[in-house]
Amino acid sequence: MIAAVVLVAAAAAPAEPTYIVERVVTVAGEVRRTSVFRNGVAVVVREKPGEDKRVLRQPLTEVELQVLTQIVDESYPDLARFGSAGQSPVEGRVELRLAPPGREPLVVRFPLTGVPATGAARIGQSLDGLELRMTSPGGIREDLRDWQPAVGQWLELEDGRTGQVVEVLPNGSGFLVRVQIGTGPASIFVSDEELRRIAVRRIKK
Repeated sequence: MIAAVVLVAAAAAPAEPTYIVERVVTVAGEVRRTSVFRNGVAVVVREKPGEDKRVLRQPLTEVELQVLTQIVDESYPDLARFGSAGQSPVEGRVELRLAPPGREPLVVRFPLTGVPATGAARIGQSLDGLELRMTSPGGIREDLRDWQPAVGQWLELEDGRTGQVVEVLPNGSGFLVRVQIGTGPASIFVSDEELRRIAVRRIKK
C-alpha cells in the first residue's frame, strides 16, 4: 500500500518546465506562442482558425541564450510581485511563463492592451525582437565575444537600431567606443564589452 501511494505521488508531481520563458498571445481565436527552451532552441508557433499551424524552430547561439536567460532572471522578481491582472476577452490576453534556472516556475496573465509591469515589458521586447529575427531574413545573433570594434564597422543593435563605429579609444584594459546611431548626429559611448552585449550582428552598408 505504501509503495502504491509513493508511486501515485511521484506520477502526479509536475515535471520541471523545459523552457526558460514562454509567451502565449491570444487574439480573436488566433494563438501565437514564442518559447525559448533550455537546450538553446527557440520556437514560434502560430495557430489560426481555418489555417494550418505554423511552426518555426531556430537554434540560438550561446550568447543569445545567455542574454535572454539573464533578462528573464532579472525580470522574475518584478513579475512575482505583480501577479496576474484581469484578462480582456475583447482586446486579447497574454500569458507569460517563466522558468529560469534556480527559480520556481511562474505564470503571469494580463490584457494585451496594457503591459502590467516593467519586467513584462522588458521580456516582451526581447521576445518581439527574437520573433522578428526568426521570421525575417538575416539569421540570429552573431557570436561577437572575440570581436574587436573597428572604426567604420556597422552594427545592428538589439533594440533594432543600426549604428556605425566612429571612434575607438583606449580605456584601461579595454576600449571606449563611440557608435553613431543611423545616419543622424546622435551617438552613444559604450565599453567594448557592453557593445558586444548589445550588438546583434555586424552588417554591411
